[in-house]
Formats: sequence, C-alpha cells, structure tokens
Amino acid sequence: MDIKNLTGGNLRTEGSPSGVKPRVTSTADRPSTPKTPGAIGESVTLTQTARTMSAARENASDVPFNEAKVAEIKGAIAEGRYSIDNQRLADRMLGFERLLS
Repeated sequence: MDIKNLTGGNLRTEGSPSGVKPRVTSTADRPSTPKTPGAIGESVTLTQTARTMSAARENASDVPFNEAKVAEIKGAIAEGRYSIDNQRLADRMLGFERLLS
C-alpha cells in the first residue's frame, strides 16, 4: 500500500477505522481525576509479602561479606584454577528446590 497517496473511503479520521463513527462522550460522563498527587481518597495497601520484600531490599546493602575471599575466588576463576564439584553443586541445587516446594 502506498501511504503517500491515501485518498478515498479507507482513510481514517479522528483515530477511527473507516465506516465507524467515533463515540462522543460529554465531560459529565468522564470520571473526574484529581489535579494534585496524593489527593484525598487515594490509598495504597501493601501485602505482607510486599512489606517483607521491601525490608529485604533495604537490608541487602547491609549484608556483610568477606572481601578477601571474594577477591581470592575471582582471581582463581580468572586464572582457571577454580574447580567446581558438580555433585555438590547438584545436591545443593536440589536442596534449594526442595525448600521452594
């Protein structure tokens, strides 16, 4: 379809498909929207899960870790001398899956 030469009955006007009249509504039919944020009548309720996740996110930056051990492991990975015990990894993954079910 050549969009440069659009003419005729298949041309849409006012965002409606051809042959369909746009619905006209008065402003009285539309719900009023508050002009300012935090207007009266607005409320948000968080579930216990959401509160727990929010607290976990806030506390995540406070989790201590052994920086020396992390640096040692990173170096071992970079040098190719970090070995992975596949059986131990699989057992731990299965244990984690059991916790989820």
